[in-house]
Amino acid sequence: MSALSRSGLRFLAVIAFVAAAGLFAACSGGGGPSTAPGLVLDAAAFDLGEIPTDQTVERTVPFANDGREPLKVSIVKVRPAPNAACGCGVEGSEVRPEVVDPGQRGELVFKLRAPEGMPNMQDVMLAELASNDPDQPSLTISLVFQMAP
Repeated sequence: MSALSRSGLRFLAVIAFVAAAGLFAACSGGGGPSTAPGLVLDAAAFDLGEIPTDQTVERTVPFANDGREPLKVSIVKVRPAPNAACGCGVEGSEVRPEVVDPGQRGELVFKLRAPEGMPNMQDVMLAELASNDPDQPSLTISLVFQMAP
C-alpha cells in the first residue's frame, strides 16, 4: 500500500470520527441545553392526606416541564405497593392537561375512596408513569394516604 493511500485512509477515518462525534453531540445535547421535554416532580413519594370513609375524593400531584418541547405524561398503571395494607383506595386517575408546554405545570389526578371497615389504615399505592422525556420515559411514584376513622 502506498503512503498516499495510507494517509488518505487516515484522513477518511478522522473525518468519520469527527462526523460521528458531531452526530453524538447533536443527539445527546453535547453539554448544551436540551431541546427535549423535561418531567420534574418534587419527590418520589407523595402524602395525599386523609381520605373520608365511603366518599370519593380527588387529590393531585403537581409536576412541571423544564424542557423546551411539549411534555406528554400518562399514568400507565396504579397498583398496591409491596408493603401496602390493602391497595384498594384508587378508583381512577388522569393527567391534566394532556400536554404541558415548556415552563408550565400540570397535575396527576387521583380519585380515591376509603371503603367501609378500614378506618385509620394507611395505604401505599405505586403509580407507574410514562412520558416523552427522553431522560425518564418511565417513572414510578408512591402515593400514601390515610383512611379516615
